[in-house]
Amino acid sequence: MLKKIRVEDLEPGMFVADFNTPWLLHPFFPNRITVRSARDVEQMLRCRMTEVYIDTARGADSGKAVAAEEAERELGARMREEVLEPAEPEPVPAPVPFEAEYRRARELYDEAKSSVERQFGEVGRGRRADGEVADRTVGDLIASIFRNRDAMLSLARLKSFDEYTFHHSLNVAVLALNLGVQLGILDRELQRLGIGALLHDLGKVRLPGGLVQKQGPLDSREYEVVKTHSLHGARILLESGSIPEDCAAVPLGHHERYDGTGYPRCLTGAGVGKFGLITAIADVYDAMTTDRPYQKGMASTHALRRLYGWAGTHFHPVYVQKFIQCVGIYPVGTAVHLSTGEVGIVVRQNRDSLLRPWVRLARSARGIPLRRPTDVDLRDPDPRGEAPHARTIIQVVDPRGTGLEVDAVLGRETWSVTGDG
Repeated sequence: MLKKIRVEDLEPGMFVADFNTPWLLHPFFPNRITVRSARDVEQMLRCRMTEVYIDTARGADSGKAVAAEEAERELGARMREEVLEPAEPEPVPAPVPFEAEYRRARELYDEAKSSVERQFGEVGRGRRADGEVADRTVGDLIASIFRNRDAMLSLARLKSFDEYTFHHSLNVAVLALNLGVQLGILDRELQRLGIGALLHDLGKVRLPGGLVQKQGPLDSREYEVVKTHSLHGARILLESGSIPEDCAAVPLGHHERYDGTGYPRCLTGAGVGKFGLITAIADVYDAMTTDRPYQKGMASTHALRRLYGWAGTHFHPVYVQKFIQCVGIYPVGTAVHLSTGEVGIVVRQNRDSLLRPWVRLARSARGIPLRRPTDVDLRDPDPRGEAPHARTIIQVVDPRGTGLEVDAVLGRETWSVTGDG
């Protein structure tokens, strides 16, 4: 059984299954260990770990540990209370309908991924990063976000093991730009944030190829080598001659942490810089929701709870709150099972009511695929008066288990049974 426990309560014989800290921020290899002595505990405390998850089926139990499900429910409840109140107005109007912008955004996303791939290839062959191309790519992304932010955000769920680096770079840019808009960043500053985020991992081209592609946890020596990619990335942007200097703050700062546990400079608080603090959140969120050879990616709702749990330690607390408000408790593209028995895909946020987004119904309560998907607003009251709302999300489901093709559902024309919200 998986349980959550404070690090100071760990005892020898316990099996740590999850260090509950962002990727590449602890020195334990492999990523799961059996606690052998007090020295292991002291090392975790030096890394400023506060809570970890233990597996009682593989090691000792403790009366001080709490079942993981119970801990997650409590964390989720606290997150909803803090993040959902007070409700905030939508900072970016959507002048273009979701379906129209989704098709356009998908084309832009594919073009941007190809652009990132070419940049990595060119720099890997010894050429300079092309600031003009990056500037144009980011400009297209920003324009799409302002036309309909949910359309481009929905594409940040796209992953590919074979092209992880390129999807990840683009997803981090999309997420960072949306958070930047949520924080009120505009114009050239937003553009520079996007360029830095798009190229934040470019320093990896200067690492040994086998290390970057390694299909398993890194050992301590490899870990130290990989950490140098932040410095390499900043140098590549500074040496380009065509990229604004402050864009280099992103690759340099995306592994720094609010509490000083990051690298390469162990900066704290505002010293990390706004661009680094923003991109760190986007980077970890996308990494957590991506499958790895040795670890299955988390559901987005679980990853958001993790981020919230790290607010004030690893990450800027206000930025975490704004990020959750930005992507939503149930991000666009999430497959959900409703209280009516219907299954659908989240297609739009109600940012004044994050627990009640718009959902595109795709299967009836009897499990029958709907010929004409219908958009419903989960804020709508129950017409019979038997419950506060006509529909409520019961749980997030894996679309692969329902036979749903998310892209097909998101791209289809629909009709709505409610007002336009």
